Amino acid sequence: MWSRRDEKKIFIRRSLIFGVIELALGAVVFVRLGYLQLFKAGHYQRLSDKNRIVEKQVLPERGNILDASGRILAKNIFSYSAVIDLAEVPEAERPSVVSTLKSSISLETKVISLLDNIPEKINKTNRYILLQENLDWPTLSRYYILSSKIPGVAIEKTQTRQYIYPEEFSHIIGYTGTPSREDFLASGLNTALLLPMAKIGKIGIEKTYDSKLFGKTGTHRIEVNSRRQFVRDVDNIASTRGQDIKLTIDLDLQLEAHRLLSQHQSGACVVMDVHTGAILAFVSYPGYDTNIFTKQINQKQLDELYANPYNPMLNKVTCGLYAPGSLFKVITALAALKNNVIDKRTTFSCDGVYELGQAKFHCWRWKYGGHGAVTLRKSLERSCDVFYYNIAMRLGPEAIAEVANDFGLGSQTGIDLPGEKAGVIPSKSWKKLRRKGSWTKGDTLNMSIGQGYVLATPIQLARMIAMLVNGQSRVVPFLVQHDEMEDAEQGTYSKEHITAVLDGLYDVVNSPYGTAYNAIDGYDEFEIAGKTGSSQVCRITSAQRTAGETKSSDYWKKEHAMFVAYAPTSNPRIVMMVLVEHGGSGAASAAPLVNGLIPAVQKYIRQPHSRDIYLSS
Repeated sequence: MWSRRDEKKIFIRRSLIFGVIELALGAVVFVRLGYLQLFKAGHYQRLSDKNRIVEKQVLPERGNILDASGRILAKNIFSYSAVIDLAEVPEAERPSVVSTLKSSISLETKVISLLDNIPEKINKTNRYILLQENLDWPTLSRYYILSSKIPGVAIEKTQTRQYIYPEEFSHIIGYTGTPSREDFLASGLNTALLLPMAKIGKIGIEKTYDSKLFGKTGTHRIEVNSRRQFVRDVDNIASTRGQDIKLTIDLDLQLEAHRLLSQHQSGACVVMDVHTGAILAFVSYPGYDTNIFTKQINQKQLDELYANPYNPMLNKVTCGLYAPGSLFKVITALAALKNNVIDKRTTFSCDGVYELGQAKFHCWRWKYGGHGAVTLRKSLERSCDVFYYNIAMRLGPEAIAEVANDFGLGSQTGIDLPGEKAGVIPSKSWKKLRRKGSWTKGDTLNMSIGQGYVLATPIQLARMIAMLVNGQSRVVPFLVQHDEMEDAEQGTYSKEHITAVLDGLYDVVNSPYGTAYNAIDGYDEFEIAGKTGSSQVCRITSAQRTAGETKSSDYWKKEHAMFVAYAPTSNPRIVMMVLVEHGGSGAASAAPLVNGLIPAVQKYIRQPHSRDIYLSS
């Protein structure tokens, strides 16, 4: 039988056991709470903030682009855009959010398609959709109301690039655009490029110097409620504005070069300092309106640009490949002098035709019986082809190619623009590899006068002449001012040989028999010299020659006209290169444009700032 005393003992024992258990549990809870408070508070604060605080990257203002004297060429204008951050929209609410947007706002077809095809998994590469740019005030008001009702919708202050002279500088400055996946990967996974308002340089100076122009992103933290809607600003880390870029281009000189070139359908012009490589004017004509690329350009506009037969999208100065024609004769002349094939007194007779077996290679004066007895100086002055046929047969292609390479042909100049072409200086091995054929003597004759397989860009030909007059310094052309000049490679050609060639270029302009004599006016203290050239684009047949049809009236069959000049002859500072596509004679089409450009060049170099670091003193 249990007594009351036994029951009391059992009760007390059980109470003690339960008390101990309660104390133990309490201690565990207390210790756990203390641990969480003391050691994990930061962790849970961060988790709470992640649900409550939203951190957004803030794009910096892009730097301006200026001309040599500080005049603005590219700047930013500010507006407002509407975006939706899909990561802030609960998955269950996405259909209703999309429906509300489509019924409340007039959206473009492309945006509607993106909203109708939201991926199941949202990540950093697909979380944003740009709903609308450049909002007017009524539309901005509607979005503002929507942003208070719909999670993820936000109004962002955005910048749009504005180009003051869009066509005149299109091939220098280029334009900005939305980063592609390839741009994102190339940036080292810079997440700022994933923002819907992000713009980077896509071509031109905008692309080459994008890292300087872009700036450094900032951070904006805001508090949101349980529906991920904005409550208040928390804090900001300001973005850092991009650097301004100052070009070597003079605005007045650039506009004048563009105006002169616009008298023709298509062409190129470059003006360069012969001692530094600083580019003072750079025109590829026609250009295009770069401002259309700052918005969402449509396919029709693109198709029209690329279908234009005058190639407005091609940068003809650095990417246009042309047979240099008679401009190349300076290379063949130097090769002959270097290899002791001729001296400045060597004479060949030109009767208008050079016979190679059954083939006939004509001089441009073949209809008039040729040039008669021709020396080196006279061959350059009057641009006699037969003279160069004779020395080419004694030289061979490799000797000509060596000199061409020494003067920068066949390789990129290194100008600070993307996509530059290297051109072609052919050789026997080149033809075997690229054309699957053997080199012929006819190839050598064509090469000697800059025809056949020889191809060069206008910027290469400008530098070629610059090297002739600057002491053979292989300058690297540049468009953006910089503080230090790199040492250029120096040539080792005989000064006597260089002078013999320059004497011929002087006569081209200043002798009554020179090919450009009638195209260039006399300018006090600014005497110029140069070389004309005409680059054939199609072969003249024997039947056409017999019929006297050596000049086509068909625009597309006319030669490209060229003229490269330097000035002043007493102390050369400037080289000017003009190409007129299908302009016919270099003397008739290209040289007059250089003549028209000279007053603007004179005005420019008389200005005090023309002797800064980017231009030789």
